[in-house]
Amino acid sequence: MRILIIPDSFKESLTANEVSQSIHKGIIDVLPNAEVVKIPFSDGGEGALEVLMEHSNGELVKCVTKNALGEKCNGKYFLFKEKKAAWIELSQASGLAQINPEKRDILRASTYGTGLLIKDALSKGCTEIILGVGGSATNDGGAGIFEALGGQLLDHQGNKLERGGGFLNKLESIISFRISKSIKWRVACDVKNKLLGNYGSAVIYGPQKGANLAEVKLLENSLTQFARVVKNHFGRPITKIEGGGAAGGVAAGMHGFFNASLESGFSLLARMINLEEKIKKADLIFTAEGRIDKQSTKGKLTGSVARLAKKNNIPVIGLAGSIEGPYSNMYKAGFSGIFTIQNGPLDIEYSKKNAANLLCDASGRVFNLYIKKKH
Repeated sequence: MRILIIPDSFKESLTANEVSQSIHKGIIDVLPNAEVVKIPFSDGGEGALEVLMEHSNGELVKCVTKNALGEKCNGKYFLFKEKKAAWIELSQASGLAQINPEKRDILRASTYGTGLLIKDALSKGCTEIILGVGGSATNDGGAGIFEALGGQLLDHQGNKLERGGGFLNKLESIISFRISKSIKWRVACDVKNKLLGNYGSAVIYGPQKGANLAEVKLLENSLTQFARVVKNHFGRPITKIEGGGAAGGVAAGMHGFFNASLESGFSLLARMINLEEKIKKADLIFTAEGRIDKQSTKGKLTGSVARLAKKNNIPVIGLAGSIEGPYSNMYKAGFSGIFTIQNGPLDIEYSKKNAANLLCDASGRVFNLYIKKKH
């Protein structure tokens, strides 16, 4: 029996590789001679660099950058060998995981450090930049990236704005910088949220990054002003773009600043490593992430794996720290079954600390049922 494990990470708990290892252990405890192939994966955000290192031809480039609060840190990106292209993972510099919970400040958090990674890639002659978004600590619309590359954002008195999404409500004008028009800009993005509104970046993702109600309102006003000035300067409207709200509006900002295209991060990576061909050879697939819910079938990794599995008539089991229906839609999307790894009433901190054991236990229980049903 050939089993494929294609999980995402469990945010702030396990990497995708650690998730793979836990599921693997649960499977071989039940069927020691099972042929198991582990493909820790990503939807284009966190974890993409590991996928590319394992399956693509290129190298990791390390350089000094800044985290979302402007503190010096080390970052890395993937430089493809056969073409002048780089995959920049936003979370490397501007990620939420880089900032201790007690220090997080969404109003001052900036993507400037991500811009420094891009700047380094451009200095090496790259003519294509793929920016994988996800896991950001920021809500600045990519303003920090623009500034790191040489742009200026000014208030009504012509002074440079302080960095961070909380100051964009003061934006009045933009000074651009010279950059080659031959550069191809792509944003790897799998959410559908637009920049503004009740399902926009501030309202939906702001609280996840520590924003209170007053800060959410300020960030919404800031991005509204930001979008107006970007449209006036570059002639590109950014408020109606599907997926523009990703990573605190970075996706929308990259389109406004550089005319970047927004593409499915999962699909980009899947094509790069020929994932569908691997799926076709499987008898069963396990996929997993921290939470599986109705959003999972709208571009998230687990739902995308289920879609490819359904296309090729391969059963797929979804595992998660928490699950929420309606499940009928998920079954239609390709999931054969969805299971929580909880084995009792557990608080979230205990679950995070013990996620590896819980995953192993749940994998074994579910796989044992699958084996018994098959025979």
